[in-house]
Amino acid sequence: MAISGRRKFDDDKVVKYETAEKDFEVEVSRTLNKWCVTVYQMPDRQILVQDFFPERWKALARAQDFLRLLNQRKKKEEEGLAANRDDDDF
Repeated sequence: MAISGRRKFDDDKVVKYETAEKDFEVEVSRTLNKWCVTVYQMPDRQILVQDFFPERWKALARAQDFLRLLNQRKKKEEEGLAANRDDDDF
């Protein structure tokens, strides 16, 4: 089976992910002949992290990793607060 050298129509499309709390946004875009993963802190869209990859699939994987880490951070903060409340009962 021959593989076409043409890109799919959505290969250059910007992909955006938001955290559950909507306090961070992770974006994958094509820049400087590479794929750029940018993490923004909302609401002012301050750039926290930028990383560049030669292949789109690697950039998408890293963006999902960032998103997973940001969502876990929020859960750990909530668990820590719950543990502190339990300690106050004694």
